[in-house]
Amino acid sequence: MSGVLGRIRSGLFKRGTGILLGQTALVYLFLYIPIVVLVTLSFNDSRYAIVWQGFTTEWYAALLSGETVARVDPNAAWAALSNSVEIAAASVIISTVFGTMLAFALDRYEFPGKRLFTGVVFMPIIIPSIVMGISLLLFFNIVGMQLSIRTAVIGHVAFGISFVAVVVAARLQNFDRTLEEAAMDLGANELETFRYVTLPVIKPGVLAGALLAFAMSFDDYVVTFFIIGQENTLPIYFFGMVRQGISPGVNVIAALIVVSTMVLVGIAQWFQGPTW
Repeated sequence: MSGVLGRIRSGLFKRGTGILLGQTALVYLFLYIPIVVLVTLSFNDSRYAIVWQGFTTEWYAALLSGETVARVDPNAAWAALSNSVEIAAASVIISTVFGTMLAFALDRYEFPGKRLFTGVVFMPIIIPSIVMGISLLLFFNIVGMQLSIRTAVIGHVAFGISFVAVVVAARLQNFDRTLEEAAMDLGANELETFRYVTLPVIKPGVLAGALLAFAMSFDDYVVTFFIIGQENTLPIYFFGMVRQGISPGVNVIAALIVVSTMVLVGIAQWFQGPTW
């Protein structure tokens, strides 16, 4: 009898494992097939991006050499990309520093109104982007700031801090405070304890928060559209191009961004080191 039950359980376990593997495969296909299609079409020998006519690298060569590719002006595209990278890099640095400090404050200290303040931290994540964009636009108009890349950085920091704080705070929930106490008992001061004990432990959370803040900043369209003025970022430039139809130049730039993102994630994983 026990042998029969064991075989039934083994069969159910194998069937459940197969179902989970199938669901996982479907999820990955759903997520990554569009990216594979985009990269493939960037090598399409056709000015119509969705009609495959053969393999070519001329679009890459033309774009990298500064030639206009199917309505895509390389100078305007690179300027928009430069603005996006500049805004994202500045906002990530500021958001990571202040977001990590905010996470420590919420995790380590008790103060009046802490629960309400925690809710305020979550607000930039919860509220619709268009509401945040309009509110930031009104704020900059009230204080008399001219819309530019500087105001875009401030706006991105406003929601980037929340993303970093939430991720780092989640990492701190499982942090063993006795490690810090042991370091101080052995003669380390607070700065040395943070540098050699606390930071290495929470580093994966800090890097994850920084990468999330970078992705949200680089990808943002709605908030940036309201607060950047006459400048362009890559999402705004892409939106203007796609309204006229998807061209090979758009596919090439998107493919280069995908490759750059993969390299960035690989570098972050290398800095993070083993997680076991």
